[in-house]
Amino acid sequence: MKKLFFVLILVCCVALSFAQNVKPYTADLNSFPATNGDKTASFNKTTKTITIKQNQPGTENGIYLDLKYLDISDYNIVRFKYTVPTDYGFYFILNYDDNSNLAWNEYCTYCPGYLTEMVIPLSPEKKRLNGIELKNLWNISCQQIILEAITLEKVSNPQKTDVFASDEPPVIDIATSGTINEKLTAWDFVQKLGAGFQYMCFTCGTNSLDMGMDIYSWTGFSKPTKEQILFLKEKGFKTIRLQTSPGLGHILDENYTIDPRYINEIKKVIDWCIEEDLYVILCGAFAEDTGGNEFKRRVEIGDKHFADYYVNEKYKKESKKFIEAMWRQYAQAFNNSYDEHLIFETLNEPVDMLHEHAWQPQNNCSGCKKSFAILNEYNQLIVDTIRSTGGNNATRFVMIEGLGARWYTITSNLFKLPKDKAKDKLIPTYHHYPMGGAEEYSNKYYTDGIKETITESFAALDKKYFSKHIPVYLGETSQSRHTLILERIKMMKDIMAEVTKAGRSCAACFHSDGDLTGYSSPFFGYYDCWELKWYDEEFVDTFVYGASGKEYKLSDDFVKKNTVKIESIVGKELLQGPYEIKSWNAYRMKSSTFYDSTPAKYKLVIELEKTGSDPRLELAYIDFNGVWHNSANTPLLQSLKVKGGAYDGNVLVNSDTVEITINEKLAKVLPNCDSVYLNGQNIILKSVKVVE
Repeated sequence: MKKLFFVLILVCCVALSFAQNVKPYTADLNSFPATNGDKTASFNKTTKTITIKQNQPGTENGIYLDLKYLDISDYNIVRFKYTVPTDYGFYFILNYDDNSNLAWNEYCTYCPGYLTEMVIPLSPEKKRLNGIELKNLWNISCQQIILEAITLEKVSNPQKTDVFASDEPPVIDIATSGTINEKLTAWDFVQKLGAGFQYMCFTCGTNSLDMGMDIYSWTGFSKPTKEQILFLKEKGFKTIRLQTSPGLGHILDENYTIDPRYINEIKKVIDWCIEEDLYVILCGAFAEDTGGNEFKRRVEIGDKHFADYYVNEKYKKESKKFIEAMWRQYAQAFNNSYDEHLIFETLNEPVDMLHEHAWQPQNNCSGCKKSFAILNEYNQLIVDTIRSTGGNNATRFVMIEGLGARWYTITSNLFKLPKDKAKDKLIPTYHHYPMGGAEEYSNKYYTDGIKETITESFAALDKKYFSKHIPVYLGETSQSRHTLILERIKMMKDIMAEVTKAGRSCAACFHSDGDLTGYSSPFFGYYDCWELKWYDEEFVDTFVYGASGKEYKLSDDFVKKNTVKIESIVGKELLQGPYEIKSWNAYRMKSSTFYDSTPAKYKLVIELEKTGSDPRLELAYIDFNGVWHNSANTPLLQSLKVKGGAYDGNVLVNSDTVEITINEKLAKVLPNCDSVYLNGQNIILKSVKVVE
């Protein structure tokens, strides 16, 4: 046994000696070309500086070091030493002889701007390296990288640099006492908040690459600055809402310790805001990423840096640990040094992403009922955790979100405001995007049906809260820039008229994201944090003026320029292409298709092909509360006049052409719902047209 032990030691020593004796390969940095092919990147041999500039917004450009099919079989790491004069990192891409069988994160590494050296293990299956490419992130218009050295080495323990490593102490508010207006009620307080703005620089996401503390770059936002806060204040915003997501790359251990650097960045922004007499809402984590494949992958491999909460029974115990840890750390970091200008908000859009009704909770669903109850527990836990830290947090205002942040969930009897030791310090909050969010789910026009949802929501809030002297905060509202601007403005005027209506205590927060060019489906980029300028400023001003009960006057030229004539769709093809409905996989048509574009009554003529026995066709729609309407629950759809088949709630198709008569009542409903559907089984839709 002793002999075997010495043999093992000898083998280890030999292996270590071999690793140390392999001479590193040092890349010739001067082999970088002076420029790349499209002149978007250049290399200065004197200063060893790479400069990468975008030729158009949203592009990733790079410069390539050709290693000429280098044999790398003797090496197991690349060591890259660098500095960046900016706050943003870049991509370091290993171009092996064949990358086709590797995942993106197996040959691409993000090099953070706050580090100066990265160790990157080489793929053990690869024997040749064609070259190395350095690229900017999609939203960095000008990236500079100062090169020091690129070496290939053989080491005994080839471990990738931990970009999450942090040795900073916890962030603790050490003030032993502070002033806060304990007598101020929530009703009186909300009326002070004015126009709110969603400042999203701390909203991370799950990327397949490890970004560390570079939380801004790839989400479209710049690093926050005091100048940005002053810019928002100058526009007329009085409240800044900070969404946070500490569980998406900022957790250090299994106890859910948040990286102190992350909390310090939040603290910096909060302090800037309060210096300018602005109110700040510090919001807890959101659960949306738990439904994403990358987050699931991170959890499955045991990545301790990624954690979140689930609004379901299966994960409730661990979720409560995460939520309690998050809010204890936030409450300890922000206490006596902050008066009522700092507000806490429990969670952002809490949903069960593993449930079919995640974004549209239903009161009559047993799973949703359970989610309501669990979220009530979470909100209670958060309030108790905040209050337990004492000091100013004993009476700090706390905003409480409902399931999915829907207005109809905080007005549901299933939603409960937490019990609170402090009196009149809780504020229910919700989000409302009446015209939809992402482009494919947005309404092009501001219809009567959409206006009714706004009226309906405030009527419900009147009954549940305002009539009982309980204020409500509209934590997010806005509209995609894909939507016609005059339609957006009409919608926003009506929302703000309801928010500021006499007899209510309500305020609202404007949502803007990092997409300034329309590359994404949501496209809410109104605020350019890079250049400090506004897009579609008339829409922003409509909100800001409306928050003070005023109307922003549009110029005649602006109205004339943006007025769009709606053309008739009679006789036009509504189908984008043949669509097979095998088993109730419905074809969706935007309700805006039918807005002011059809006669008062008409016929929907559908050409189709039967593909099996018992072919059926169903006309249905979804309202703005997510309720599915068909012949089973909607009288208008129970006695449709049809040709091309018998009708029993569905068309029992017996012809290649089906004709559905849309009477005047139904013709008013279809443009004023969320979406219109053609559903069924064993058919292929070939044409859909409106005929007089």
